[in-house]
Amino acid sequence: MTKAAKRKFFIQGAVLTAVSLFLRVTNMGYRAYLSQKIGSAGMGLYQLILSVFLLAVTLSTSGISLAVTRMVSAAIATEKRETLRSLVARCFAFCLSLSLGIALLLFFTADFAAAAFLGNPQAAPCLRILGIGLPFMSLCTCMKGYFLAVDESLSTAASDTLEQILTICATVLLFWKFTPQGIEAACMAAMAASTLGEAVSFLTSWWAYRRSLRRHTPARREKSRGVLHGLAHIALPCTLSSAARSLLNTGENLLIPRQLQAYGMGYQVSLSQYGLLQGMAMPMLYFPSSFLASFASLLIPQIARERELDHKRAVAYISGKAVRSALAYGMFFAVLFAVFGDDWGRAFYHSKSAGAYLQVLSPIVPLIYLDVVVDSLLKGLDEQLNSMKYNFADSFLRVTLVLLLLSRLGMESYVGILFFSTIFNAALSLRRLMKVSALRLSLWTHVALPLAWAVACVLLGEWAMARLALESPFLLIGLETFFCGGLFAAGYGSICRWEKKRMEGKG
Repeated sequence: MTKAAKRKFFIQGAVLTAVSLFLRVTNMGYRAYLSQKIGSAGMGLYQLILSVFLLAVTLSTSGISLAVTRMVSAAIATEKRETLRSLVARCFAFCLSLSLGIALLLFFTADFAAAAFLGNPQAAPCLRILGIGLPFMSLCTCMKGYFLAVDESLSTAASDTLEQILTICATVLLFWKFTPQGIEAACMAAMAASTLGEAVSFLTSWWAYRRSLRRHTPARREKSRGVLHGLAHIALPCTLSSAARSLLNTGENLLIPRQLQAYGMGYQVSLSQYGLLQGMAMPMLYFPSSFLASFASLLIPQIARERELDHKRAVAYISGKAVRSALAYGMFFAVLFAVFGDDWGRAFYHSKSAGAYLQVLSPIVPLIYLDVVVDSLLKGLDEQLNSMKYNFADSFLRVTLVLLLLSRLGMESYVGILFFSTIFNAALSLRRLMKVSALRLSLWTHVALPLAWAVACVLLGEWAMARLALESPFLLIGLETFFCGGLFAAGYGSICRWEKKRMEGKG
């Protein structure tokens, strides 16, 4: 990669990270607002509705972005830009046909799904409202793949930002104007705002896409060949993988409240426990991964081009640097959550229980964040079929263990299931990446040293913060994160430089 290319990569990554951070922060604030309005039981129902809808989203969008990115990147690398318009147009047609069919299916089966799966027939209108946004989401996914391939990911960031702002503003307006009675009506208001945001996001992306085509395609046009074959080869395995996993995840999410009731909890209590974990603690746990997700998305076209040109050393270098950074980043936040999890729970949800869940789950944070990067690298290396197998096996095991353990041992057993599942999936994915990319890791340099330094930085931060006695929880977690993070980043940079000198000395 040239210096100019590296500079562009990091500038785009930095901007995408800033946007992603904004989206995660506002989403956390949005969930905090909802939790205050509808309580933990309402958040449980909200999360259950989303889990059913996400199955429809997966069927409509999964694998499309990757397929478009890979095919457009290949066309650019082989100097066939005249086929880009035809290529993306055919992908649009495929996406629109698929998403409309699934939206109609969701619309006509909403009553059955709400009664049979959610145990709440009054939630059916929520599913219908969400279904209206499916075609917009599918086409936006297609355009995201195109923007990623032509290095214009900032267009996607702009539309995502606008969507988030509109969704939040519309929700607040609906709650203020109509004051929904009951958690079902409140969920319906939130879903209507979300669909409005999707529609506006599509219009913004479409405008940016039409402008981009004029810059990246010549006046001469040719029909693209093999688009359906490319979609079948790249998108189909991802779609099957994601659909199977989404189906199992939906089943898992629907089973948790029911199995907790079988354990002896009431309906409201089981929804509340589910809402605390999946609706509050898990979003906090995934919140810092926005930094990784932005750069990981940029890795897909980059490593796909290197693979296309058979640059094996470049593939190994990119993979190694990405994996080592993800591990170090994850270990820092694992220690931060373990020490300051209570502060995070109080800041976002005024809930010690949500913070306690965050602390308990903190040891698996490095593997969760690592999986974000490894998954992108595997997709760029045409390993989506193996990724499909690992994800399906992981989800199948989770559902099986939920059925076997939750009704007997309660919520504590689900935490154990999350630990086992995360370790299982990360081990398989990392092993495959090491095989296909010639990646090498050192337990001492890439795990032990960053972990020890993270513990030292966070403990020093805890000592310093105890002397400030701040009353604002948001200010407290901000200072904790930036103070400890700054120390960790400085020290980790020294570790990387030391390792580089050591390797150069061996060479």
